[in-house]
Amino acid sequence: MSRYILSAVLLVFLCSLTKQEDYRRPTKITTTCCKSVSSGLIHTKITAYENQPAFDACVEAIVFHTDKGKICSNPKARWVERKIKGIPMFPKTE
Repeated sequence: MSRYILSAVLLVFLCSLTKQEDYRRPTKITTTCCKSVSSGLIHTKITAYENQPAFDACVEAIVFHTDKGKICSNPKARWVERKIKGIPMFPKTE
């Protein structure tokens, strides 16, 4: 009887060795979000904007897209609400 149990355990063990899947965890996860914001006025041409909610290391921000790149602005700054009127919202890609 114990010989059958030992054989069954050995068979299960061997099957588990051959059934392993190749799973790799990511070693580094990077985020491209605003981690800080500025309250200063933007003097370059703004082409679009987007809202960034706060999550993990990212802070709540209005991200302005300009000719010189992205600028993270404080959504509570007085000038931001006036500035986003008339500027198209940046299209989301999903």
